[in-house]
Amino acid sequence: MKDSKKVNLPILLLCAVLYAVCFYAQLKVPQTAKGIISQVQVVISVVMVFLCREKGMITAAVLGLAQAGFLLVVRVAMKADMSAITGAVVTLNTIAIMWLIYGYVSGNEKMNRELTESYQQAIDKNRIIEEQGESLKYMAYYDSLTHMPNRQLFLEKLEEHIKKDGDCTVIYADLDDFRKINEKYGHDVGDELLVHYAEEIAKICKDEVYAARIGGDEFGIMLRSVRPDEVVYAFVDKIRAAINAPIELRGKVFTVASSFGAASFPMHAVTADELFRCAETAMFTSKSLGKNQLCFYVRKAEDT
Repeated sequence: MKDSKKVNLPILLLCAVLYAVCFYAQLKVPQTAKGIISQVQVVISVVMVFLCREKGMITAAVLGLAQAGFLLVVRVAMKADMSAITGAVVTLNTIAIMWLIYGYVSGNEKMNRELTESYQQAIDKNRIIEEQGESLKYMAYYDSLTHMPNRQLFLEKLEEHIKKDGDCTVIYADLDDFRKINEKYGHDVGDELLVHYAEEIAKICKDEVYAARIGGDEFGIMLRSVRPDEVVYAFVDKIRAAINAPIELRGKVFTVASSFGAASFPMHAVTADELFRCAETAMFTSKSLGKNQLCFYVRKAEDT
C-alpha cells in the first residue's frame, strides 16, 4: 500500500490553506453566509481524512481546535455575540465527526490488510506444502546421488508397461567387485564413479529404453519391446564398453567390469516382479560364469 503521508502531502497543504481561508472569510462575511462556509470547512476536513488518513485527521483537528479556541476568545475578550459560541460548537462537532470517520476508515483498512495478509499467508502455506510434496515425491522415486529413477519407480514403470503394451526385456546390470573400491578408496570415490557410470548409461539409454539405479552399484534397464538376442547383446556391449573404459579420478585410473542378466516378458515371466527377479537371477549366473558378460534367463525344468 502506498504511503499516503508522502503521496498526499500537497493535497494536505492545499486543504489546510483552504480551511484557513474559509475561517478568515467567516470573520468578514455576513452572518447568513457563515453557515455555508462552515459546511465547506466540513467538506475540506472530510477530504483531508479520506486522502491523508492519520495525518489528515491530526491536521483537521488542529485547525478546528484553533478555530474553536479563537472564537471562544473572541466571545470572552471582545464580548462578541452568541454566533462565536455557536461557531465554536459547530467546529467541535466537526472534529468529533472527523474522528468517527477516521475510526471507521482506519478500521476497514486494518480489516482489509489483515484479510490480505491472511490470504497471502494461505497462498504461501499452500505453496510450501506443494513444494514439500514435490520434494517428498522426488525422494520417493529418484536416487539422490545419481538423480536416476530408483528401484520403486523402475518397477512401477515396468508394471505399467506390461499392463499397457506387454512385450519388453529387462536387463539387470551389476558392477563387478565395486565393494572393493569403496573399501580401499572410500565411499566418496565410489560415489563419484557411480555418478559417472550413471551418466554413461543414461547417454546410451534413450527413446525406447528406460534406465534406473536399483541398488548400490546396480542398474536396471527396460527395453520396451522384445529384441532378438543379437540386438540385446549389441546394446549391452555398448553399456559394457562405457563402463569398462578407464576413468581417471583423483590422480588414479579406475577400470570396472560389469555383469548383466536379461529376461523377457512374457517368455520368462508374467508380472513385473517376476520379470525383475528373473533378470537378477540371470545376472548372478553371469557372475558365476566369470563376470563381465551378459546371460539370458533360462527357465528351469521345474518352472515349466
